Amino acid sequence: MSRRHRGFAAAAIAGVALVAVLSDPTEPRAARAAAPTAIPTIRPVGGSGLFGPDQQPRFAIGGVERAADVSWKINDTTGTIVESGSGRSAVQSVEVHPARDLPSGTYRLTVNAPGGATASYRFLRTLAGPAAQDPYFGLGVNPVSGALPTLDALGAGTYRQDLQWSAVEKVAGTFDFAAVDARIDPIVRDRGVRPLFVLDYGHVAYTGGAMVPPDMAKPAQAAAWKRYVRETVTHMRARHPDADLSYEVWNEWTNNHGALPDTPAAYIALASVTAAVIRDADPAATIVGPTQNSVSAKERAWLADWFTAGGADHVDAVSVHPYSNPWAPEACAETSPCIEDALAWLRKTADLHPRADGTPLPIWITEVGWPTRFGGAGWVQPEDQTAYILRTYGIAARYGVERLYLFEMAEPTLADPDGLARTFGLTGTAASGYEPKTSAAGWATMQRVLAGKRFVAEHRSGAVRHMRFTSPDGKHHTRIVWQSSSQSESTSVRVSLRGTGRLVEPTGSERPITGSGGKLDMSAKWIPRFVVWDE
Repeated sequence: MSRRHRGFAAAAIAGVALVAVLSDPTEPRAARAAAPTAIPTIRPVGGSGLFGPDQQPRFAIGGVERAADVSWKINDTTGTIVESGSGRSAVQSVEVHPARDLPSGTYRLTVNAPGGATASYRFLRTLAGPAAQDPYFGLGVNPVSGALPTLDALGAGTYRQDLQWSAVEKVAGTFDFAAVDARIDPIVRDRGVRPLFVLDYGHVAYTGGAMVPPDMAKPAQAAAWKRYVRETVTHMRARHPDADLSYEVWNEWTNNHGALPDTPAAYIALASVTAAVIRDADPAATIVGPTQNSVSAKERAWLADWFTAGGADHVDAVSVHPYSNPWAPEACAETSPCIEDALAWLRKTADLHPRADGTPLPIWITEVGWPTRFGGAGWVQPEDQTAYILRTYGIAARYGVERLYLFEMAEPTLADPDGLARTFGLTGTAASGYEPKTSAAGWATMQRVLAGKRFVAEHRSGAVRHMRFTSPDGKHHTRIVWQSSSQSESTSVRVSLRGTGRLVEPTGSERPITGSGGKLDMSAKWIPRFVVWDE
Protein backbone atom coordinates (compact mmCIF):
# COMPACT_ATOMS: atom_id res chain seq x y z
CA MET A 1 0.00 0.00 0.00
CA SER A 2 1.40 3.42 -0.92
CA ARG A 3 2.11 6.14 1.65
CA ARG A 4 -0.82 8.13 0.26
CA HIS A 5 -3.22 5.23 0.69
CA ARG A 6 -1.87 4.51 4.16
CA GLY A 7 -2.73 8.11 5.05
CA PHE A 8 -6.28 7.66 3.78
CA ALA A 9 -6.61 4.47 5.82
CA ALA A 10 -5.36 6.17 9.00
CA ALA A 11 -7.79 9.05 8.48
CA ALA A 12 -10.64 6.62 8.01
CA ILE A 13 -9.78 4.78 11.25
CA ALA A 14 -9.54 8.08 13.13
CA GLY A 15 -12.94 9.10 11.71
CA VAL A 16 -14.52 5.89 12.94
CA ALA A 17 -13.06 6.44 16.40
CA LEU A 18 -14.41 10.00 16.49
CA VAL A 19 -17.88 8.82 15.53
CA ALA A 20 -17.75 6.23 18.29
CA VAL A 21 -16.81 8.89 20.85
CA LEU A 22 -19.55 11.29 19.79
CA SER A 23 -22.34 8.71 19.49
CA ASP A 24 -24.71 8.17 22.37
CA PRO A 25 -24.62 4.44 23.16
CA THR A 26 -28.11 4.75 24.62
CA GLU A 27 -29.58 6.09 21.33
CA PRO A 28 -32.41 3.80 20.13
CA ARG A 29 -31.33 1.54 17.26
CA ALA A 30 -34.25 2.61 15.04
CA ALA A 31 -33.16 6.22 15.24
CA ARG A 32 -29.73 5.52 13.78
CA ALA A 33 -29.16 5.98 10.07
CA ALA A 34 -30.02 2.89 8.06
CA ALA A 35 -27.13 1.19 6.31
CA PRO A 36 -27.04 2.09 2.62
CA THR A 37 -28.76 -0.41 0.38
CA ALA A 38 -26.78 -1.92 -2.49
CA ILE A 39 -27.78 -0.74 -5.95
CA PRO A 40 -29.38 -3.64 -7.84
CA THR A 41 -27.96 -4.73 -11.17
CA ILE A 42 -29.94 -5.31 -14.36
CA ARG A 43 -28.68 -7.74 -16.98
CA PRO A 44 -30.58 -8.84 -20.09
CA VAL A 45 -31.23 -12.56 -20.18
CA GLY A 46 -29.42 -13.77 -23.28
CA GLY A 47 -26.64 -11.21 -23.02
CA SER A 48 -27.93 -8.44 -25.28
CA GLY A 49 -30.13 -5.43 -24.64
CA LEU A 50 -31.37 -5.56 -28.23
CA PHE A 51 -34.30 -7.94 -28.63
CA GLY A 52 -35.66 -9.12 -31.96
CA PRO A 53 -39.35 -9.00 -32.91
CA ASP A 54 -39.85 -12.60 -31.79
CA GLN A 55 -37.86 -12.29 -28.55
CA GLN A 56 -39.41 -11.57 -25.17
CA PRO A 57 -37.34 -8.99 -23.26
CA ARG A 58 -36.25 -10.54 -19.97
CA PHE A 59 -33.90 -9.20 -17.32
CA ALA A 60 -32.12 -10.78 -14.38
CA ILE A 61 -31.99 -8.56 -11.29
CA GLY A 62 -28.94 -8.92 -9.08
CA GLY A 63 -28.39 -7.67 -5.56
CA VAL A 64 -31.87 -8.63 -4.32
CA GLU A 65 -33.00 -11.79 -2.61
CA ARG A 66 -36.79 -11.87 -2.95
CA ALA A 67 -38.85 -11.26 -6.07
CA ALA A 68 -41.62 -9.78 -3.93
CA ASP A 69 -39.29 -6.93 -2.90
CA VAL A 70 -38.82 -5.73 -6.49
CA SER A 71 -41.08 -3.44 -8.46
CA TRP A 72 -40.42 -2.17 -11.96
CA LYS A 73 -41.69 0.01 -14.78
CA ILE A 74 -40.92 0.42 -18.48
CA ASN A 75 -41.02 3.84 -20.14
CA ASP A 76 -40.93 4.60 -23.85
CA THR A 77 -38.95 7.51 -25.32
CA THR A 78 -41.74 9.98 -24.50
CA GLY A 79 -41.54 9.05 -20.82
CA THR A 80 -44.88 7.26 -20.88
CA ILE A 81 -45.08 4.19 -18.68
CA VAL A 82 -46.01 1.34 -21.01
CA GLU A 83 -46.00 -1.42 -18.40
CA SER A 84 -45.11 -2.06 -14.76
CA GLY A 85 -45.11 -4.95 -12.36
CA SER A 86 -43.27 -6.80 -9.63
CA GLY A 87 -40.36 -9.21 -9.68
CA ARG A 88 -40.71 -12.85 -10.55
CA SER A 89 -38.82 -15.79 -9.16
CA ALA A 90 -36.50 -17.60 -11.52
CA VAL A 91 -33.93 -20.31 -11.03
CA GLN A 92 -31.49 -18.89 -8.46
CA SER A 93 -32.37 -15.33 -9.47
CA VAL A 94 -35.02 -12.66 -9.70
CA GLU A 95 -36.37 -11.66 -13.10
CA VAL A 96 -38.59 -8.98 -14.58
CA HIS A 97 -40.19 -9.02 -17.98
CA PRO A 98 -43.24 -7.44 -19.61
CA ALA A 99 -46.31 -9.57 -20.06
CA ARG A 100 -47.40 -7.97 -23.31
CA ASP A 101 -45.64 -7.77 -26.64
CA LEU A 102 -43.93 -4.39 -26.88
CA PRO A 103 -43.75 -2.85 -30.37
CA SER A 104 -40.40 -2.03 -31.94
CA GLY A 105 -38.68 0.91 -30.30
CA THR A 106 -36.39 2.03 -27.49
CA TYR A 107 -37.39 1.66 -23.84
CA ARG A 108 -35.99 2.16 -20.34
CA LEU A 109 -36.53 -0.35 -17.56
CA THR A 110 -36.39 1.04 -14.01
CA VAL A 111 -36.19 -1.33 -11.06
CA ASN A 112 -36.95 -0.39 -7.44
CA ALA A 113 -35.46 -2.53 -4.68
CA PRO A 114 -35.72 -2.46 -0.88
CA GLY A 115 -34.37 0.61 0.88
CA GLY A 116 -35.14 2.95 -2.02
CA ALA A 117 -32.34 1.66 -4.25
CA THR A 118 -33.05 1.95 -7.97
CA ALA A 119 -31.37 0.99 -11.22
CA SER A 120 -32.28 1.44 -14.86
CA TYR A 121 -31.34 -0.07 -18.21
CA ARG A 122 -32.07 1.02 -21.78
CA PHE A 123 -33.17 -1.70 -24.19
CA LEU A 124 -34.42 -1.99 -27.75
CA ARG A 125 -37.04 -4.01 -29.57
CA THR A 126 -35.50 -4.14 -33.04
CA LEU A 127 -37.31 -4.07 -36.34
CA ALA A 128 -37.72 -7.15 -38.45
CA GLY A 129 -35.11 -7.17 -41.17
CA PRO A 130 -31.93 -8.74 -42.51
CA ALA A 131 -29.04 -9.45 -40.17
CA ALA A 132 -25.36 -10.15 -40.84
CA GLN A 133 -25.62 -10.10 -44.61
CA ASP A 134 -24.45 -6.71 -45.85
CA PRO A 135 -20.70 -5.97 -45.54
CA TYR A 136 -21.36 -2.23 -45.81
CA PHE A 137 -22.32 -2.40 -42.14
CA GLY A 138 -19.10 -3.14 -40.28
CA LEU A 139 -18.02 -2.79 -36.68
CA GLY A 140 -14.77 -2.70 -34.81
CA VAL A 141 -15.12 -5.52 -32.30
CA ASN A 142 -13.08 -6.81 -29.40
CA PRO A 143 -14.33 -10.37 -29.81
CA VAL A 144 -14.96 -11.43 -26.23
CA SER A 145 -17.64 -14.06 -25.78
CA GLY A 146 -19.89 -11.84 -23.68
CA ALA A 147 -20.24 -9.34 -26.53
CA LEU A 148 -21.32 -11.88 -29.16
CA PRO A 149 -25.08 -11.65 -28.45
CA THR A 150 -24.89 -7.90 -29.03
CA LEU A 151 -22.97 -8.41 -32.27
CA ASP A 152 -25.70 -10.82 -33.40
CA ALA A 153 -28.46 -8.39 -32.48
CA LEU A 154 -26.87 -5.40 -34.23
CA GLY A 155 -26.54 -7.33 -37.47
CA ALA A 156 -23.02 -6.48 -38.68
CA GLY A 157 -22.01 -8.05 -41.98
CA THR A 158 -18.29 -7.63 -41.33
CA TYR A 159 -16.02 -6.82 -38.42
CA ARG A 160 -12.48 -5.56 -37.87
CA GLN A 161 -9.91 -6.68 -35.33
CA ASP A 162 -6.16 -6.61 -34.83
CA LEU A 163 -4.28 -9.83 -35.50
CA GLN A 164 -1.07 -8.71 -33.87
CA TRP A 165 2.29 -10.30 -34.50
CA SER A 166 3.01 -10.85 -30.81
CA ALA A 167 -0.36 -12.55 -30.32
CA VAL A 168 0.46 -15.44 -32.64
CA GLU A 169 4.23 -15.66 -32.07
CA LYS A 170 4.50 -15.30 -28.33
CA VAL A 171 7.77 -17.21 -28.34
CA ALA A 172 10.17 -16.26 -31.12
CA GLY A 173 10.09 -18.89 -33.85
CA THR A 174 6.94 -20.63 -32.60
CA PHE A 175 3.47 -19.81 -33.91
CA ASP A 176 0.42 -20.68 -31.85
CA PHE A 177 -3.04 -19.61 -33.04
CA ALA A 178 -5.08 -21.35 -30.35
CA ALA A 179 -5.94 -18.19 -28.43
CA VAL A 180 -6.86 -16.10 -31.48
CA ASP A 181 -8.82 -18.99 -33.02
CA ALA A 182 -10.92 -19.22 -29.87
CA ARG A 183 -11.90 -15.58 -30.34
CA ILE A 184 -12.28 -15.60 -34.13
CA ASP A 185 -14.06 -18.93 -34.72
CA PRO A 186 -17.35 -17.94 -33.06
CA ILE A 187 -17.63 -14.91 -35.36
CA VAL A 188 -16.23 -16.12 -38.67
CA ARG A 189 -16.88 -19.87 -38.60
CA ASP A 190 -20.05 -20.02 -36.52
CA ARG A 191 -21.74 -16.76 -37.60
CA GLY A 192 -20.37 -16.19 -41.10
CA VAL A 193 -19.38 -12.58 -40.39
CA ARG A 194 -16.66 -11.42 -42.79
CA PRO A 195 -13.42 -10.49 -41.00
CA LEU A 196 -10.98 -7.69 -41.67
CA PHE A 197 -7.77 -8.60 -39.88
CA VAL A 198 -5.18 -5.91 -39.22
CA LEU A 199 -1.63 -7.18 -39.57
CA ASP A 200 0.22 -4.91 -37.26
CA TYR A 201 2.68 -3.90 -34.62
CA GLY A 202 6.10 -5.05 -33.76
CA HIS A 203 7.70 -7.86 -31.83
CA VAL A 204 10.17 -7.34 -28.99
CA ALA A 205 12.30 -10.27 -30.15
CA TYR A 206 12.79 -8.82 -33.63
CA THR A 207 12.09 -5.08 -33.65
CA GLY A 208 12.96 -4.24 -30.06
CA GLY A 209 9.50 -3.06 -29.08
CA ALA A 210 5.90 -4.28 -29.08
CA MET A 211 4.75 -1.32 -31.19
CA VAL A 212 7.91 -0.81 -33.27
CA PRO A 213 7.43 -1.78 -36.93
CA PRO A 214 9.95 -3.96 -38.75
CA ASP A 215 12.52 -2.24 -40.95
CA MET A 216 12.39 -3.84 -44.40
CA ALA A 217 15.97 -2.65 -45.02
CA LYS A 218 17.17 -5.02 -42.29
CA PRO A 219 17.11 -8.61 -43.60
CA ALA A 220 16.50 -10.30 -40.24
CA GLN A 221 13.51 -8.06 -39.42
CA ALA A 222 12.10 -8.37 -42.93
CA ALA A 223 12.39 -12.17 -42.84
CA ALA A 224 10.70 -12.38 -39.45
CA TRP A 225 7.83 -10.13 -40.56
CA LYS A 226 7.29 -12.06 -43.79
CA ARG A 227 7.23 -15.30 -41.82
CA TYR A 228 4.55 -13.85 -39.50
CA VAL A 229 2.44 -12.70 -42.44
CA ARG A 230 2.72 -16.00 -44.30
CA GLU A 231 2.01 -18.14 -41.24
CA THR A 232 -1.02 -16.02 -40.33
CA VAL A 233 -2.56 -15.80 -43.78
CA THR A 234 -1.98 -19.49 -44.51
CA HIS A 235 -3.48 -20.52 -41.18
CA MET A 236 -6.58 -18.37 -41.60
CA ARG A 237 -7.33 -19.67 -45.08
CA ALA A 238 -6.88 -23.28 -43.97
CA ARG A 239 -9.16 -22.73 -40.99
CA HIS A 240 -11.78 -20.72 -42.91
CA PRO A 241 -11.56 -22.08 -46.47
CA ASP A 242 -14.80 -20.51 -47.71
CA ALA A 243 -14.69 -17.20 -45.86
CA ASP A 244 -14.29 -13.74 -47.38
CA LEU A 245 -10.96 -12.86 -45.73
CA SER A 246 -9.46 -9.38 -45.82
CA TYR A 247 -6.19 -8.02 -44.44
CA GLU A 248 -5.25 -4.45 -43.61
CA VAL A 249 -1.56 -3.62 -43.64
CA TRP A 250 -0.61 -1.89 -40.37
CA ASN A 251 -2.73 0.67 -38.53
CA GLU A 252 -2.25 4.43 -38.94
CA TRP A 253 1.39 4.49 -39.96
CA THR A 254 1.90 8.16 -39.06
CA ASN A 255 0.86 7.38 -35.48
CA ASN A 256 2.73 4.06 -35.15
CA HIS A 257 5.93 4.17 -37.20
CA GLY A 258 8.54 3.78 -34.46
CA ALA A 259 11.93 5.21 -35.45
CA LEU A 260 11.14 4.89 -39.16
CA PRO A 261 10.00 7.95 -41.12
CA ASP A 262 6.26 8.65 -41.12
CA THR A 263 6.38 9.11 -44.91
CA PRO A 264 4.34 7.26 -47.53
CA ALA A 265 7.56 5.81 -48.92
CA ALA A 266 8.42 4.19 -45.57
CA TYR A 267 4.92 2.74 -45.31
CA ILE A 268 4.99 1.46 -48.89
CA ALA A 269 8.26 -0.36 -48.17
CA LEU A 270 6.40 -2.43 -45.58
CA ALA A 271 3.11 -2.67 -47.48
CA SER A 272 4.61 -3.84 -50.77
CA VAL A 273 6.44 -6.72 -49.07
CA THR A 274 3.36 -7.62 -47.05
CA ALA A 275 1.07 -7.59 -50.10
CA ALA A 276 3.41 -9.84 -52.05
CA VAL A 277 3.40 -12.43 -49.28
CA ILE A 278 -0.39 -12.31 -48.90
CA ARG A 279 -0.99 -12.70 -52.64
CA ASP A 280 1.33 -15.69 -52.76
CA ALA A 281 -0.16 -17.35 -49.66
CA ASP A 282 -3.83 -16.62 -50.40
CA PRO A 283 -4.68 -15.14 -53.82
CA ALA A 284 -8.36 -14.92 -52.83
CA ALA A 285 -7.72 -12.55 -49.92
CA THR A 286 -8.46 -8.83 -50.15
CA ILE A 287 -5.61 -6.46 -49.24
CA VAL A 288 -6.44 -3.06 -47.77
CA GLY A 289 -4.37 0.04 -47.01
CA PRO A 290 -2.97 2.53 -46.14
CA THR A 291 -5.32 2.68 -43.10
CA GLN A 292 -4.57 6.36 -42.65
CA ASN A 293 -6.41 9.38 -41.24
CA SER A 294 -7.75 11.49 -44.08
CA VAL A 295 -9.62 14.65 -43.12
CA SER A 296 -7.10 17.44 -42.48
CA ALA A 297 -5.04 19.09 -45.22
CA LYS A 298 -1.89 17.43 -43.87
CA GLU A 299 -3.54 14.01 -43.92
CA ARG A 300 -4.76 14.47 -47.49
CA ALA A 301 -1.29 15.58 -48.57
CA TRP A 302 0.11 12.33 -47.15
CA LEU A 303 -2.48 10.31 -49.06
CA ALA A 304 -1.81 12.24 -52.27
CA ASP A 305 1.89 11.39 -51.97
CA TRP A 306 0.97 7.77 -51.27
CA PHE A 307 -1.04 7.58 -54.51
CA THR A 308 1.72 9.33 -56.50
CA ALA A 309 4.34 6.93 -55.13
CA GLY A 310 2.33 3.93 -56.31
CA GLY A 311 0.86 2.91 -52.97
CA ALA A 312 -2.44 1.94 -54.58
CA ASP A 313 -0.63 -0.69 -56.68
CA HIS A 314 -0.33 -2.90 -53.61
CA VAL A 315 -3.93 -2.89 -52.35
CA ASP A 316 -7.37 -4.01 -53.50
CA ALA A 317 -9.16 -1.23 -51.61
CA VAL A 318 -8.12 2.13 -50.18
CA SER A 319 -8.76 2.30 -46.43
CA VAL A 320 -9.01 5.52 -44.42
CA HIS A 321 -9.94 6.72 -40.93
CA PRO A 322 -11.82 10.01 -41.43
CA TYR A 323 -12.15 11.10 -37.82
CA SER A 324 -13.54 14.61 -37.37
CA ASN A 325 -14.87 14.58 -33.81
CA PRO A 326 -16.45 16.53 -32.31
CA TRP A 327 -17.78 17.88 -35.61
CA ALA A 328 -20.61 16.56 -37.77
CA PRO A 329 -19.61 14.68 -40.96
CA GLU A 330 -20.88 17.47 -43.22
CA ALA A 331 -19.78 20.40 -41.00
CA CYS A 332 -17.31 21.77 -43.55
CA ALA A 333 -15.43 25.00 -42.94
CA GLU A 334 -12.07 26.38 -43.99
CA THR A 335 -10.74 26.01 -40.46
CA SER A 336 -12.52 22.70 -39.84
CA PRO A 337 -12.30 20.12 -42.65
CA CYS A 338 -15.05 17.54 -42.70
CA ILE A 339 -15.65 13.91 -43.59
CA GLU A 340 -17.79 14.71 -46.62
CA ASP A 341 -15.14 16.89 -48.25
CA ALA A 342 -12.51 14.26 -47.50
CA LEU A 343 -14.56 11.52 -49.17
CA ALA A 344 -15.29 13.67 -52.23
CA TRP A 345 -11.55 14.37 -52.57
CA LEU A 346 -10.61 10.74 -51.99
CA ARG A 347 -13.11 9.43 -54.54
CA LYS A 348 -11.74 11.79 -57.19
CA THR A 349 -8.12 10.99 -56.32
CA ALA A 350 -8.66 7.23 -56.29
CA ASP A 351 -10.34 7.42 -59.69
CA LEU A 352 -7.18 9.03 -61.06
CA HIS A 353 -5.18 5.97 -59.91
CA PRO A 354 -7.21 2.98 -61.12
CA ARG A 355 -6.30 -0.67 -60.93
CA ALA A 356 -4.37 -2.34 -63.74
CA ASP A 357 -7.64 -3.29 -65.46
CA GLY A 358 -8.79 0.33 -65.43
CA THR A 359 -11.46 -0.07 -62.77
CA PRO A 360 -11.49 2.31 -59.79
CA LEU A 361 -10.31 1.11 -56.41
CA PRO A 362 -13.04 0.73 -53.79
CA ILE A 363 -12.90 2.89 -50.66
CA TRP A 364 -13.27 1.36 -47.22
CA ILE A 365 -13.67 3.40 -44.06
CA THR A 366 -12.10 1.07 -41.53
CA GLU A 367 -12.43 3.40 -38.53
CA VAL A 368 -14.66 6.36 -37.80
CA GLY A 369 -16.65 7.38 -34.76
CA TRP A 370 -17.49 9.89 -32.06
CA PRO A 371 -16.92 9.43 -28.32
CA THR A 372 -19.57 10.32 -25.79
CA ARG A 373 -18.73 12.08 -22.53
CA PHE A 374 -15.37 11.23 -20.97
CA GLY A 375 -12.54 13.01 -19.16
CA GLY A 376 -10.91 14.57 -22.22
CA ALA A 377 -11.92 16.87 -25.06
CA GLY A 378 -13.68 16.08 -28.32
CA TRP A 379 -16.69 14.18 -27.01
CA VAL A 380 -20.27 14.69 -28.16
CA GLN A 381 -23.70 14.25 -26.62
CA PRO A 382 -25.30 10.81 -27.13
CA GLU A 383 -27.90 12.26 -29.50
CA ASP A 384 -25.14 13.83 -31.61
CA GLN A 385 -23.24 10.54 -31.69
CA THR A 386 -26.37 8.89 -33.07
CA ALA A 387 -26.96 11.62 -35.63
CA TYR A 388 -23.39 11.74 -36.88
CA ILE A 389 -23.06 7.97 -37.22
CA LEU A 390 -26.25 7.60 -39.24
CA ARG A 391 -25.49 10.61 -41.41
CA THR A 392 -21.97 9.31 -42.09
CA TYR A 393 -23.31 5.99 -43.37
CA GLY A 394 -25.56 7.89 -45.77
CA ILE A 395 -22.84 10.30 -46.92
CA ALA A 396 -20.26 7.53 -47.33
CA ALA A 397 -22.62 5.57 -49.57
CA ARG A 398 -23.14 8.75 -51.60
CA TYR A 399 -19.40 8.71 -52.44
CA GLY A 400 -19.24 5.02 -53.21
CA VAL A 401 -17.70 3.73 -49.98
CA GLU A 402 -17.93 -0.06 -50.15
CA ARG A 403 -17.52 -0.90 -46.44
CA LEU A 404 -17.75 1.21 -43.30
CA TYR A 405 -16.43 -0.09 -39.99
CA LEU A 406 -17.68 1.97 -37.09
CA PHE A 407 -15.29 2.36 -34.19
CA GLU A 408 -16.49 0.60 -32.10
CA MET A 409 -19.21 -1.80 -31.01
CA ALA A 410 -18.75 -1.71 -27.23
CA GLU A 411 -16.79 0.35 -24.77
CA PRO A 412 -13.85 -1.67 -23.48
CA THR A 413 -13.28 -2.24 -19.79
CA LEU A 414 -9.92 -0.59 -19.31
CA ALA A 415 -7.99 0.93 -16.42
CA ASP A 416 -8.55 4.65 -16.75
CA PRO A 417 -6.41 6.68 -14.32
CA ASP A 418 -6.64 9.85 -16.41
CA GLY A 419 -10.32 9.75 -17.30
CA LEU A 420 -9.53 9.09 -20.96
CA ALA A 421 -11.69 6.03 -21.50
CA ARG A 422 -12.70 4.94 -25.00
CA THR A 423 -16.34 5.93 -25.19
CA PHE A 424 -16.89 5.51 -28.93
CA GLY A 425 -18.96 2.36 -28.41
CA LEU A 426 -22.56 1.78 -29.44
CA THR A 427 -22.97 0.13 -26.06
CA GLY A 428 -21.49 0.45 -22.61
CA THR A 429 -18.94 -1.90 -21.12
CA ALA A 430 -19.36 -5.51 -20.06
CA ALA A 431 -19.84 -4.21 -16.52
CA SER A 432 -22.95 -2.35 -17.71
CA GLY A 433 -24.36 -5.46 -19.35
CA TYR A 434 -23.50 -3.87 -22.72
CA GLU A 435 -26.34 -1.41 -22.21
CA PRO A 436 -27.25 0.02 -25.64
CA LYS A 437 -26.73 3.72 -26.17
CA THR A 438 -29.16 5.66 -28.34
CA SER A 439 -26.62 5.14 -31.14
CA ALA A 440 -27.05 1.36 -30.89
CA ALA A 441 -30.77 1.75 -31.52
CA GLY A 442 -30.06 4.05 -34.47
CA TRP A 443 -27.38 1.76 -35.94
CA ALA A 444 -29.54 -1.37 -35.65
CA THR A 445 -32.53 0.44 -37.14
CA MET A 446 -30.46 1.77 -40.03
CA GLN A 447 -29.07 -1.69 -40.70
CA ARG A 448 -32.57 -3.18 -40.87
CA VAL A 449 -33.92 -0.62 -43.34
CA LEU A 450 -30.82 -0.15 -45.54
CA ALA A 451 -29.13 -3.58 -45.65
CA GLY A 452 -29.08 -5.01 -49.14
CA LYS A 453 -29.90 -1.65 -50.75
CA ARG A 454 -27.58 0.79 -52.47
CA PHE A 455 -27.46 4.54 -52.89
CA VAL A 456 -29.40 5.77 -55.93
CA ALA A 457 -30.02 9.52 -55.66
CA GLU A 458 -29.85 12.51 -53.34
CA HIS A 459 -31.84 15.72 -52.99
CA ARG A 460 -30.63 18.77 -51.05
CA SER A 461 -32.48 21.92 -50.06
CA GLY A 462 -30.38 24.09 -47.78
CA ALA A 463 -29.59 22.10 -44.66
CA VAL A 464 -32.18 19.41 -45.51
CA ARG A 465 -31.00 16.26 -47.26
CA HIS A 466 -32.67 13.05 -48.27
CA MET A 467 -31.11 10.08 -50.03
CA ARG A 468 -32.81 7.15 -51.70
CA PHE A 469 -31.52 3.60 -51.43
CA THR A 470 -32.95 0.77 -53.56
CA SER A 471 -32.59 -3.00 -53.66
CA PRO A 472 -30.93 -4.61 -56.72
CA ASP A 473 -34.30 -5.75 -58.08
CA GLY A 474 -35.70 -2.21 -57.81
CA LYS A 475 -38.62 -3.27 -55.63
CA HIS A 476 -37.61 -2.16 -52.14
CA HIS A 477 -36.71 1.38 -51.18
CA THR A 478 -35.57 3.46 -48.22
CA ARG A 479 -35.17 7.20 -48.00
CA ILE A 480 -32.96 8.60 -45.24
CA VAL A 481 -33.97 12.16 -44.28
CA TRP A 482 -32.27 14.71 -42.01
CA GLN A 483 -31.41 18.37 -41.49
CA SER A 484 -28.10 19.70 -40.19
CA SER A 485 -29.12 23.20 -39.11
CA SER A 486 -30.49 22.66 -35.59
CA GLN A 487 -30.35 19.98 -32.94
CA SER A 488 -33.66 21.00 -31.42
CA GLU A 489 -35.88 21.92 -34.38
CA SER A 490 -37.75 20.12 -37.13
CA THR A 491 -37.85 21.30 -40.74
CA SER A 492 -40.79 20.60 -43.02
CA VAL A 493 -39.90 18.68 -46.14
CA ARG A 494 -41.84 17.04 -48.97
CA VAL A 495 -40.51 13.78 -50.36
CA SER A 496 -41.74 11.38 -53.02
CA LEU A 497 -43.96 8.50 -51.90
CA ARG A 498 -46.37 6.71 -54.18
CA GLY A 499 -48.82 4.63 -52.18
CA THR A 500 -48.11 3.44 -48.67
CA GLY A 501 -45.02 2.85 -46.61
CA ARG A 502 -43.57 3.15 -43.11
CA LEU A 503 -41.98 6.06 -41.29
CA VAL A 504 -39.22 4.58 -39.13
CA GLU A 505 -37.67 6.55 -36.29
CA PRO A 506 -34.04 6.11 -35.23
CA THR A 507 -35.34 4.65 -31.97
CA GLY A 508 -36.71 1.72 -33.97
CA SER A 509 -40.37 2.66 -33.64
CA GLU A 510 -42.43 2.84 -36.82
CA ARG A 511 -45.87 3.80 -38.10
CA PRO A 512 -47.72 3.40 -41.42
CA ILE A 513 -47.79 6.35 -43.82
CA THR A 514 -49.58 7.13 -47.09
CA GLY A 515 -48.47 9.54 -49.80
CA SER A 516 -50.86 12.12 -51.26
CA GLY A 517 -50.47 12.89 -54.92
CA GLY A 518 -47.21 10.96 -54.92
CA LYS A 519 -45.78 13.07 -52.09
CA LEU A 520 -45.32 12.82 -48.34
CA ASP A 521 -45.12 15.84 -46.08
CA MET A 522 -42.90 15.11 -43.09
CA SER A 523 -40.32 16.74 -40.84
CA ALA A 524 -36.56 16.44 -41.12
CA LYS A 525 -34.76 16.24 -37.79
CA TRP A 526 -31.18 16.33 -36.52
CA ILE A 527 -31.11 12.54 -36.20
CA PRO A 528 -32.07 10.91 -39.52
CA ARG A 529 -35.48 9.32 -40.03
CA PHE A 530 -36.33 6.69 -42.62
CA VAL A 531 -39.15 6.36 -45.14
CA VAL A 532 -39.50 2.73 -46.25
CA TRP A 533 -41.70 1.44 -49.06
CA ASP A 534 -42.04 -1.37 -51.58
CA GLU A 535 -43.15 -1.33 -55.20
